[in-house]
This record gives sequence, C-alpha cells and structure tokens, in this order.
Amino acid sequence: MIRASLALLLAALTCAAAVAREGNTYQDELRIYIADLDAQCKSVRQQLDSFRMGSDPLTGYNLQDAVQSLCHCLPEKTEAFKATLTEKELARNVSAEEYVRRFNPAVIDLCAGEQMRALYGDDCRKRFRKAGVDVKSYCACMQEVVRGYPDATIAAIAAAADEYLPLAAEAQQNGQPVPARPAVLDEYFQADQGCKSGKRSGRYQPSGQPPGGGFSFDLMKSRYFGSSDSNSFFPSGR
Repeated sequence: MIRASLALLLAALTCAAAVAREGNTYQDELRIYIADLDAQCKSVRQQLDSFRMGSDPLTGYNLQDAVQSLCHCLPEKTEAFKATLTEKELARNVSAEEYVRRFNPAVIDLCAGEQMRALYGDDCRKRFRKAGVDVKSYCACMQEVVRGYPDATIAAIAAAADEYLPLAAEAQQNGQPVPARPAVLDEYFQADQGCKSGKRSGRYQPSGQPPGGGFSFDLMKSRYFGSSDSNSFFPSGR
C-alpha cells in the first residue's frame, strides 16, 4: 500500500480541474468554474472547521492546503487569467482544447505546484509527525524531489491520480488485480518510497513533461476507498 502522503495531495485540484464544454464562450466557462470553486471552497472550509488537527495532522494540514487552493489560489489565478482576455475574447465561443490549453498553464498548473510544494514545505515535519517516517530526512528528501518538478508535471501527477484512483479502488473492491500506475504517478510514488526508506540517490528526474491537468489527496482517497487511515492510501499496483 502507498502511504497517505501521496494521496493527501490531490483532491482539491482534481475536483477543481477545468472541464471545458464545447460551444461555450470564455465568459460561460469562467462563470461556471468560479461558481464551482465557491461551492467547493465552502464545503472544504466546513470540513476544516469541524476537524480536530491533533487527531490526524496529515489530514488537517492537507485540508488547510485545500482551503488555500480552492478559496484563494484558484479563484485569484482565475480572475487574473480573465483579466488577460478582451471583451471580444470573453464573448466568443471557445473549443475545449483551446480553453484547456490556455487556462491550465495560467491557473491549474500554478496552483498544483503551489500545493505540492506546501505539502513538503515549512510545516512538513509537523504534517508527517504521525506518519511513521523519519520526518527530518523524509522532508528534506522530498523537498529536493519537488524542486525538480515543473508546475505542469505536478498538475499531470494530479490528473493521473484522478484517473487511476477510481480504477484501483474498483479493482480492489472486486478482488481483481490492481492496474499499473501511470508512469508519471509511478515515478512520484517511487521517489516518495525512496525518500521514506532513505535509499533514494541523486536528484529525481521526471521521465517526460506530460501535459498539465487538473488536483489534496485524503479527500480523494476517502471518496474511492472509504478510508482516511494515514498509513496507506491506494493499492500499490504492479
């Protein structure tokens, strides 16, 4: 089983990923997206308000990250992106491909990068203090790993996890073999495991630059596996 440190990263951004609808204008897409963010922000704030941080710091800190992404980073970056569009652009129909190509690097990728770096940032040792790892060496190791990721790669990890987790959960629940992880997600997993074991050597290098996608992970793990156990989050795959 993979430790929860991976799973707790991605739900906020996968939930908030841009899903463009053919035939809509830029104005339509941005209005729908901002309304969705507002609803998700209110939901995650309620979860954080009712959460006891001392009982599970890993989940608590990641709920804080989700609030930062859904209530601050994503809305602010979305408004900044909107401000770059002319009135004529806002009013014209846009294809899903064009919208995602322009929107993701300006919004999703930046907030995905911010959230993953926060995961292993200043509060890393507090966050993982009950996760059964040597927090000093683990946090330093993962900080090095994350420094090697462009924002687009972090967003791609999130998108890959969003596709993989429900498939892995369904296979596990049905007693079937768990599918192999996507390459970009497996590389992240292997880096995480190497940092946990202290056996990782050299700077981690992603194998490619996958296109940006959209992602905090405990919310996602609970959605698919019905568990918030901080010791594991989804099947290891092949």
